[in-house]
Amino acid sequence: MPVPEVLRTLSYDPAFWAEWFRGGGPDEPDPVELRVTFPISHGFGLVLDVDRHHGTFGLGLRTPITIEPIQLGWDDPSDWYPHCLRWPEIDLIGRVTALDDPSLPHPGLPVVLLSRFAPITPEDDAVAVRALLGAALRSLRVPAPPLEQEPLFPDAGQSWPVLSDEQVAEYTAITQRDLRTLRVTDNERFPFEELAELVRLAERRLARLRVEPWYTDQVAAAARTSDVSALLAALDAAGCDHPTIIDALTPPVAPAEAAWVVEILGGGMPVPLGRRWRDIGVR
Repeated sequence: MPVPEVLRTLSYDPAFWAEWFRGGGPDEPDPVELRVTFPISHGFGLVLDVDRHHGTFGLGLRTPITIEPIQLGWDDPSDWYPHCLRWPEIDLIGRVTALDDPSLPHPGLPVVLLSRFAPITPEDDAVAVRALLGAALRSLRVPAPPLEQEPLFPDAGQSWPVLSDEQVAEYTAITQRDLRTLRVTDNERFPFEELAELVRLAERRLARLRVEPWYTDQVAAAARTSDVSALLAALDAAGCDHPTIIDALTPPVAPAEAAWVVEILGGGMPVPLGRRWRDIGVR
C-alpha cells in the first residue's frame, strides 16, 4: 500500500490540508514526520518526506541501485527549491499509484501531495492545471461508515467531501508560486536521466493494460464511448478482475473516480490535462 494508513487518516481532516497549503498547524503534530513512497516499477519510485513540526518537505527519487533516494527538490522556508516535476508527470504518477493501490479510488491524493513540487509555468495551461488540482482536491472524501454502524449522516452508504468548494478554490489559487526562485532542475547535478526513466516506466505501466487478456476490442470500444455501464459490462464479459478498475465503475459511481479509469482504458495513456469528468457517461 503506497499511501500509509496514518496519512490516509490525516487526509480526511480539513485542518491537515489547511496546514499543508497555508503553513503552520499544531505545535505538536501527531505524527511529526511522514514518509510516503510512490513505487512505479522496476525499483523506481518517488519518496516524499514531511517534517510537520518545521514545515519542510523533501522529494527524492528511488532507483534499484541507490540506497538512499536521490534528492529531487525540497520545500523549506529558509531554502526553497521545490520546482522539480511537471504537471503531466504528476498526473501520470498519480494514476499509476492509484492503479496499484486498491484502497485508493482516485489519483487525487498523490496529485495533491506532489503538487507543491510543480509550479504553474508559462509553458503550462494554467486553467487545465487548476482543473486537475481541483478535481484532485474534490476527490478527497471521508469514507462511509461500515453498514453495521449507525450512520453519522443521513446519506448513508455515500462518502462526503473533505473540503468545501471555497477551500478548493483557495488551495488551487496557491498553486501559482514564485517562479523567480531558482528551479532545482537548473542544477547540473539534477538526475534528469533517472527521472526520465521513472516517467518511461510509469507510461509502460499504464500501457500494459492494453495487453491484458481482458483488454478486448469490446472493452476498448466501450471505453471510448465513455459509457460506464457499457464498459463495466464489457469488462465483466472479458473476465477482468482488477479491483481498482472494477470498483471505480461499479455503482454507485462517482464520476471523478470513474473518469480516469475510462481515460486510461480508452487510450492506454492519460488524455491531455483539462479533460473534465462531466464527459463521462454515468447511467
